Amino acid sequence: MNSILDRYLDRVLVYANKSAPKAEAIRKELMDHLLQKVDDLTQSGLSREEATLEALRQHGSPRIIGYKLRGAFPWIDIRAHGAARGVIAIGPTAVGIFAFGRIAVGVVACGTVAVGLFSAGFFAVGLLLAWAFIGAGGIAAAFITIGGVATGYWAIGLLSNGDTAIGAWVPPTGHGPGVLSHYTAENVPPFLKTLEPLLRGCTYFEWNVFAFWPVLILTIFAFSYLRVRECKRVESADDWLIEN
Repeated sequence: MNSILDRYLDRVLVYANKSAPKAEAIRKELMDHLLQKVDDLTQSGLSREEATLEALRQHGSPRIIGYKLRGAFPWIDIRAHGAARGVIAIGPTAVGIFAFGRIAVGVVACGTVAVGLFSAGFFAVGLLLAWAFIGAGGIAAAFITIGGVATGYWAIGLLSNGDTAIGAWVPPTGHGPGVLSHYTAENVPPFLKTLEPLLRGCTYFEWNVFAFWPVLILTIFAFSYLRVRECKRVESADDWLIEN
């Protein structure tokens, strides 16, 4: 039955992704714990085989146990499954200082759905900056955007410009025909005028097509590659490791 325990621990350690010395120490500690559990269950009346399978069931999923062994918040956490949590976090879901995933939450977040201080993605919410197809933020540039300073094809903001722009102040330059501005050039408050340089030269096409999107696409490819490599590392370790 030890072969079953060994296979189980192989799986745990693949997900834990520890250095060889640490992995060996973890294997010994977990093996001792599992063998003790098997002995206890055997004494309760189960066969050795039944006790082994029950001990593994009670111990939990190798994926969950392995990921827990990585620590609470490592420098780099790349996960093939579940939520990555680290200073640099890459996964299907990611939480970190720098977070990259289908759903990403971080100081700098990049993902299909991204939430952060600085965020980029298809849907993005950024406290300071947001770049996205649909975005909201302090300064937001997107096809559809809501922000303190908003620029996009459709833009709503305190200060905004776009083909269709709604705002407290929509400057007379750099916007299309659909404009609704609360203030005019004659009565716009000075503090809104001082924010105009944030929009000047930062139209939807300049920010997103020529600057933002190429960088975003390269970033997505780079971190998708790292995640795919992690998936292959887990799956190539043993066919038995593949989980649907």
